[in-house]
Amino acid sequence: MKKLLLIAALSIFAFGSAQISTDAGTFTKPGAGATMFEAQFTPNLNGGTQFGMPEITGGATFMMRKFDSDTKAKRYFANFNFADSGVDGEDSTFGIAAGMGIENHLTGAERLSTYWGYHGLVGFADSGSATTLTLFAGVFLGADYYIVPNVYVGMEFGYGLGISSVDPEGGDATTGFGLGDSVTGNFRLGFRL
Repeated sequence: MKKLLLIAALSIFAFGSAQISTDAGTFTKPGAGATMFEAQFTPNLNGGTQFGMPEITGGATFMMRKFDSDTKAKRYFANFNFADSGVDGEDSTFGIAAGMGIENHLTGAERLSTYWGYHGLVGFADSGSATTLTLFAGVFLGADYYIVPNVYVGMEFGYGLGISSVDPEGGDATTGFGLGDSVTGNFRLGFRL
């Protein structure tokens, strides 16, 4: 699985770099009024793929970005995950989260769009034996690279503060908080309308 993922990634970058002319304007970065959609995942080098945002465990994350100006965009995202081992007597797990943020885009290159910003999210998870409510706020730094016109891949790194309340079945609820990073190499694939 690791080899397949590596070959796919190299093929995309090779195609994006070798087959597309760099005619000025072909890879213009998004501007006011542009809308972008993307899916996010973290490659698992031990096999398989984990979908999700670094602040949330697993699941599929989808995001929409709407540019209010050439340098500022709003982001809206949602994460959903469900897991069932299929073993009798074991609880399935369920989680959902949603959030929004602001991106500030910097001057980059023809195919490269760099940005920084901040976001917040609220999430709920049920593992069968406990429920968890999470609030998270953080800052991030990222970049999008256009491999073909209007299609990009990206990486993002961040740091933030999370507060979680865990309520175990038949036990007392506990609340904890902590600073943490999301430097997990979150890989993003998206397209621009």
